[in-house]
Amino acid sequence: MKMAKPNLSQVAATAGVSVTTASLALAGKGKISPAVRERVAEAARKLGYKRKVTRDPSPSEVPRTITILLPMDDIWAHVFYFVRPIIIEIEKTLIRHGYYPVVLPTLYSADVEITIAKILANEAKAVFSIHYGNEALFRQLEGMGIPVVVIMNNNFQDTFYSVCVDDFQGAYEGCLHLIRLGHRRIGYVDYARPDLPAVVVDRFIGFTKAMNEFSIPFEMGMRLTVRQDDRPALGEGLRAMFARASRPTALFVHDDYFALRVVSELAALGIRVPQDVSIVAPGDVLNYGDPFVPPITTMRINTALMGQISADLILNRLDRKPEDIHVLKIKQQLVDRGSCRAPG
Repeated sequence: MKMAKPNLSQVAATAGVSVTTASLALAGKGKISPAVRERVAEAARKLGYKRKVTRDPSPSEVPRTITILLPMDDIWAHVFYFVRPIIIEIEKTLIRHGYYPVVLPTLYSADVEITIAKILANEAKAVFSIHYGNEALFRQLEGMGIPVVVIMNNNFQDTFYSVCVDDFQGAYEGCLHLIRLGHRRIGYVDYARPDLPAVVVDRFIGFTKAMNEFSIPFEMGMRLTVRQDDRPALGEGLRAMFARASRPTALFVHDDYFALRVVSELAALGIRVPQDVSIVAPGDVLNYGDPFVPPITTMRINTALMGQISADLILNRLDRKPEDIHVLKIKQQLVDRGSCRAPG
């Protein structure tokens, strides 16, 4: 019977190191101590593992791929339509410069070493991460000379190159829109986001700033925060909010995906949008070209622009050009679809 050839994972296990370390040690790359390199080499000799050696490719043959990390966790299942323009614009820009993007699906529970091994297998020159955040992974990649740009995740804007949404500005201007229509009793509806706590904080602060500028009091009883998937809690919370003597005439909702659920629960309570209550939310997570999606006025996030800017930022880093801007933020724009009107 023909014996199976030993693989890199077996070498790593025998040497007591990660697959990434074993790969770098055998390739003579990375910041690895001589002792570890020798241990890996000895494990390879013992197992009879032979690293595939090929001729040096010509410059035109060198693969120029860039990995796009995209989370596949259930909580992100609804955002693919939203992030699709980011990926499309990244691809357009990179191809013009001779790079080819490779989308790598991942999970928040994914092992860092396995993810790095996949990125190395693609021979990626750089990495984009859309929504997904893993500081240990990003630090290892940067330490290996693989630049990272984080997209749509404000948690890392002080640590890594990032392209984010200006959530403070979007919530501030969205609330101003309601105030200028004449609303003074404005409720706030959001959901817990342990994955992106900065977004939750920034949007609420932007909302309260607009309220404070017009000296409009905001009672915490007018804020409803529930789990994204807890429909009974959302329905009961809205019932209580609209049972108040000073019930809201307008709602600012965390995003239009959640606003769709709010509209549904309000309808079950006999409350109509916009006849009885106005709604505005950051977006556009929803596909408003779908006739089954109700029109919701949004603070639109230009994801196509985010893709263009992200691609330019990674190209600047690859060209080793000095980069003065560490974080770039995209301004949101009001799109009036008729879910807001003057009260009364």
